[in-house]
Amino acid sequence: MNKNNFGYKSIKEIHKLYQSKEVSPVEVINETLDNIEKLNDKLNAFVTITRDHAIKKAKEIEKKILDGEKLNLLSGIPIPIKDVEPMMGERCTFGSLPRDGIANEDSMVVRRVKQHDGIIVGKTNTPEYGQAATADNRVYGSTYNPWGETLTSGGSSGGSAAAVAAGITSISQGGDGGGSIRIPASFCGVYGIKPTQGRIPRIVNGNVKYNVVNNALSGPITRYVEDSAILLEALSGYSSEGEYITIEESPINEKLHNNKSNFKIGYSKSIGGALVEDDISRVIQSSVYKFQKEYNSNVDEINFYPESIEEIYNVFFDWFCTKGYASDPELIDNPKIKSKATDYLVRNWEHGKKISGTRLFECYNKIGYYRDYMNKFFQNYDFLITPTMATTAFEVNNPPQKINDKNVNDELWDFTPFTYYFNLTGNPAATIPVGFDKKNLPIGLQVIGKMGKEFEVLQISKEFENLFNWPKNISKISI
Repeated sequence: MNKNNFGYKSIKEIHKLYQSKEVSPVEVINETLDNIEKLNDKLNAFVTITRDHAIKKAKEIEKKILDGEKLNLLSGIPIPIKDVEPMMGERCTFGSLPRDGIANEDSMVVRRVKQHDGIIVGKTNTPEYGQAATADNRVYGSTYNPWGETLTSGGSSGGSAAAVAAGITSISQGGDGGGSIRIPASFCGVYGIKPTQGRIPRIVNGNVKYNVVNNALSGPITRYVEDSAILLEALSGYSSEGEYITIEESPINEKLHNNKSNFKIGYSKSIGGALVEDDISRVIQSSVYKFQKEYNSNVDEINFYPESIEEIYNVFFDWFCTKGYASDPELIDNPKIKSKATDYLVRNWEHGKKISGTRLFECYNKIGYYRDYMNKFFQNYDFLITPTMATTAFEVNNPPQKINDKNVNDELWDFTPFTYYFNLTGNPAATIPVGFDKKNLPIGLQVIGKMGKEFEVLQISKEFENLFNWPKNISKISI
């Protein structure tokens, strides 16, 4: 750590320093930019550093503070943005060689960060079009995990999670279409939450703008739960420019409290019989029952089995790939462009191109069934708890071929069988750091809530944070 450690301080802690005039936004941003330069050669988390914008914005916020203006939700807080979110005048690649260019507009997320006086310090690495569960592409290469210099950060919001885990910033923005906030947050040992479908609007153009099953949406990755609540509040809310289905009411209608709650929890060791490493099962089970004892909650060990994980995966993958191909078919239909695309994107979109109308209808019908299954589950429980991941972080470009000595079906996806189901159902889902495996790599616990109940998910997450105090953990590669 360095002398100020701004990347380890919460939003409220930094705001108190601003209000007391002990620290200025310019100091915070200069330190943050210095920290990016110190660690980015090792992590490859940032692909574009928006230095000029950040310094200019910091001076503007400093003047507002000196003039006595009230602080906004994100005033003077450094925040990285995933490189699938356009920022006017800055490079935006979507992790894609063919789509590398300068943005001519701000995304909805970027607009709202700016509206709340957040300071964007850079764009973070992502796989091409978010089409993988790690952060590897042909533009910038791979993002590495602060807990191991040869390990993957996970993805697709890998750069954002690595930045928080390394103490460069205390908050970051990610996106989640199949687990892309929860996967890297779990691998990197930080907190991340995927909101309810429609909670945070996006400006989407083309063939997928009015898709009624919006699996992908923006969300926070943070060191502290309360900071996720603040960032979620800043990003949420109706916009007439948003895609189909936008929730109008606020997700946070009161402050998170430290009172002990009596929740009814359904705890499942797996979903649909998916494989999971023994270390993870042990840590998750121990954490759940430690929470039960401390907070006097009722925990039922259940078998969450809407159907086999193989069938759930097939539904997700068929639908996910079809939507991907429909969003930008030229990437594989034009041979000159296709030659520049990543192998995993070509694989996914060629698969999606072949899906029949009948099969796509079957997938939509299954998604309806999955949502009904969740609704019935929540008639009896406040939360579902599962592992976030089936494994801990692995070597870059070397996903596990076996889990517990059993062969996997798809090495690119079988290490994350617990995340994408909830992108299909639309429920809010968070990953909570609760321990480490025998290699000292972080393990995440996943908590899923009722539709529209982000506050409740944040509340139980805060209670886990109080119990396990993960913000104190310092990664191997860090400030």
